[in-house]
Amino acid sequence: MMAGAVPSHADTTAATAEDPGPAGSFAWKGFNWQKRFWGGAPQYNQSFDPANVSNPDANGYVTLKISNPSGSAPAGAELQSTRQGFGYGTYSTTVEKNINLLQKEVVWGCLFPYDPEAAPGFNEIDLCEASAWGGGGSWGESWPVTQGHGYWFDASKPAGQGNSTITFDVTDDLILTHKLIWEPGKLTFETYAGEGYSGALLKRTVMQGATVPVPAKEAIHFNLWVTGGGGGDPAHVVPETVVVRDFSFTPRAVPPLTLTAPTPTISGTLRTGSTLTANTGTWTTGTTLRYQWYRSGTAIPGATAKTYKLVQADKDDTIKVRVTGSKTGYTTVAKYSAATAPIG
Repeated sequence: MMAGAVPSHADTTAATAEDPGPAGSFAWKGFNWQKRFWGGAPQYNQSFDPANVSNPDANGYVTLKISNPSGSAPAGAELQSTRQGFGYGTYSTTVEKNINLLQKEVVWGCLFPYDPEAAPGFNEIDLCEASAWGGGGSWGESWPVTQGHGYWFDASKPAGQGNSTITFDVTDDLILTHKLIWEPGKLTFETYAGEGYSGALLKRTVMQGATVPVPAKEAIHFNLWVTGGGGGDPAHVVPETVVVRDFSFTPRAVPPLTLTAPTPTISGTLRTGSTLTANTGTWTTGTTLRYQWYRSGTAIPGATAKTYKLVQADKDDTIKVRVTGSKTGYTTVAKYSAATAPIG
């Protein structure tokens, strides 16, 4: 569920991802992370406590908790990446918590990308949000805890109008693994029982369409908070914890681009002692070109320049040239000229 932007408040840490993000409260799973220390939504009383997010323990697990030391003023917990702009790719997290046991006022904001500047939906994609949302719309109702796969496309509208979400029943599994594949115009959600993807597939949801978020500057969030809606008693929520065992992100593989690659031609006099030139035409800007000359189909050792001086060994043979173009992010292409007439 929605979160605020990160104020500047960072400790020195180290991380291993290619782009781990700026230093935060600690490094974890290759990225830098910030414990939320500022108030605001979505916690009903706007109270968050950075002490409610643990540093990674000896197993590499991070614990989020709700605290309520006075018994009437609970504080939530939130953890978010300092990196912005994860974008398309595969997101995964493993969580230790029997979701069925969540207090009805508590919301487990399991892994979700969020960008406070990306209106109207803020690029919020909820991989595994779970709650009973206060337990009911009025006194006497008893909503069960449910999980949801979905995203917001217009946060100015109420739930059910500004979001697309599929809810499903929770189980008593202590450990759940969730996976999100974010592609252009498509979201695929999967929730598994146990650690990893070998357990039972509890729910798979595929959402497609023009309203699927487009990457911007989204960060990754995990939060545990208290809702004031649904007829619950938020002030008297008792302490609650969720353990996040794992997080990973694999960027979407980008297919290589195609070079503009004309077929080369050869110019020059076809007589021994003359120099031939490979005319390459116009390739994609920034392409590096390499050359190889051939005598009657056999590569000529050392003949790897743009020009080639004909020698006596070339007499009565044909000549052609191969031009190979390469550029980062593009598929390497080799183009051959037509063979010349026999050399005189």
